[in-house]
Amino acid sequence: MDLDKKFLGEMLLNKTLWWCLTQEGDGVKFKASPALQEMVGAQIPDYATFLSYLMPESAHLLEYKSREFMTRPEVDERFLVGFKVDDKITWLINKLHLAHQGPGDCRVLYSTCVEVSEMYALEEQLIESHSRLMIEQLRAKEEMAKKEAELLQQQYDDQTQFLAMLSHELRSPLMGMNSLVSVVKKKQQAHEDATDDLKTMRLTIEQLNFLINDILTFAQTEFGSIQLKPTVFELDQLGEYVSHLTKSIASEKGIFVSFAISSRNNCFYGDLVRVSQILVNLIVNAIKFTEIGGVFVEIRELDNELEIQVSDSGVGMDETDLKNIFKPFKQLESDAGPRYVGSGLGLAIVNTLVELMNGRIFVESTKGVGSLFTVNLPMEVKSCPTNDPNVEAGCDTCSELSDSFQCDFDVLIADDSSINQKVLETFLEQLGCRVDKANDGNQAWEKFQQNPYDFVFLDIQMPGMNGAEVCQKIRALPAESKSNLQGVFALTAAHTVNEVEQMGIEIDQSIFDEWVEKPISQDKIIHLLHCKELPATKANLKMLRESDQAESLVADIPEHLQHLVPQLVESTGKEINEVRTSLLEGDEAAIRKILHRMKGNLMLFNIPAVLDIVREMEQMPSYQNRSDVDARLRFLENQLRKLG
Repeated sequence: MDLDKKFLGEMLLNKTLWWCLTQEGDGVKFKASPALQEMVGAQIPDYATFLSYLMPESAHLLEYKSREFMTRPEVDERFLVGFKVDDKITWLINKLHLAHQGPGDCRVLYSTCVEVSEMYALEEQLIESHSRLMIEQLRAKEEMAKKEAELLQQQYDDQTQFLAMLSHELRSPLMGMNSLVSVVKKKQQAHEDATDDLKTMRLTIEQLNFLINDILTFAQTEFGSIQLKPTVFELDQLGEYVSHLTKSIASEKGIFVSFAISSRNNCFYGDLVRVSQILVNLIVNAIKFTEIGGVFVEIRELDNELEIQVSDSGVGMDETDLKNIFKPFKQLESDAGPRYVGSGLGLAIVNTLVELMNGRIFVESTKGVGSLFTVNLPMEVKSCPTNDPNVEAGCDTCSELSDSFQCDFDVLIADDSSINQKVLETFLEQLGCRVDKANDGNQAWEKFQQNPYDFVFLDIQMPGMNGAEVCQKIRALPAESKSNLQGVFALTAAHTVNEVEQMGIEIDQSIFDEWVEKPISQDKIIHLLHCKELPATKANLKMLRESDQAESLVADIPEHLQHLVPQLVESTGKEINEVRTSLLEGDEAAIRKILHRMKGNLMLFNIPAVLDIVREMEQMPSYQNRSDVDARLRFLENQLRKLG
């Protein structure tokens, strides 16, 4: 069916949106479609009315676009205008057209329109939403930048405070040491006793060593270069070692540190140095904030882990303090007297090391009552190594032992520092070693080829050949050329492989028998060289029976524990009887368990003369020789009578 053209034309004219301007001579005629008038909501009889309904900016735009299009009709011109009648706004997209009609070739400018009010409203909403989002994002970025700035400022303030503290903590003891050196020198010239001054100097050195170790460990954790070096270690020796390190600081402050070890086994596989560092930092922190009373340390063996608890009777902490204690450079205010190792790094290092060992740490504290730190470290039980009866198992944890041990060895020291040479030479000669020295790697290599040495200490960074190169040459020699050689040790101030690499030296640490970090102690030398204990320090029962040591035994017991001596005598006497009973029954496992318990108590009371006998009995391979065991038990009873 064909559509009627007239009908179709009328429908398009009435139902579509359009307007037109017809120019006839000097006059202009305007017409708007019924549909457009209906949509706008008003009659539009002429061009002036049409313009009046347009929004001001739309009216200006329409006249401008119309004039431009009349001169350049080839341009495809589309633009948006808005009509506002009362409160109603209608938005139309206009497309201009130019036509010619009539006998006078009059021009007709007309526009077809598309109503986009809903689209325009949606676009406005989108723009508004986007604007709000942009503003919110800018505000969030501004807030984040503000927080970052505050954090950076806080970190800067903390580190500035830390550097100021560090300067004070390092400078003050060094100045004091300088003054004490002068005092000791004058007393020596006047033949006066300088023992107290030397003790003060040693305490100062220990405090500096704690501080430097904390700084080095923190630097290693910051650069991710800290590494665990697990070995088999004995739990009771760990307790002795930590007790020795912290004893002087506690004594100086007039408080006690008590140890208790409860474990079915004595040997574990872990990083002894890092476990010791955790313990020392926790104990030093407890000492720092304790004015009256003391610090109690308990180490227990649980299922596949060690539990360390350090409690104190100090000032305690509130909730605010607890949130910040593991942050580096943070120091809680102490009302407990002078600060000792106040780096603000101790607990941060503890937390880092515990995490490195896949452990856990918990803190309980009450303001004005005290604090309890609990650390759980996964730890594998190992069999204790068989010890030579002539070698003291824990000699590397003792101090001032040059009169008790002897090392009859030929030793070569290679170090370009005359001070380091002198210290190491003094330690070795006090132990009975014969010492030869080299000032660089080349000289060390020449000396080694000419003389048969038992042990060699090589500084890593030396002129000529470095320590690693000398060691490689020694290892490359045939066995018959180094038949006396028992060990080659690296001496270094570097604590990590990264620090060594920064020297420009590539090192395979496995070529050395031991990697020894400076400063080296005489205790460490005794351990490295397996020095033999002199008979005078062993359990020479006859000599000990003849000497009355009651006064020295009591003097060794911490003052705060001396009132408990009667209870110690009573409980130890009962344990001696239990040993005798188990001896008759042939129950060696029970004997070792009782001796282990006795050893823990004696460690707490610091009675080395008696402790050595108990430790030696515990390490005996067998208790078949009953007369020997009974003789030792009688000696223990004699010592207890002297205490009682």
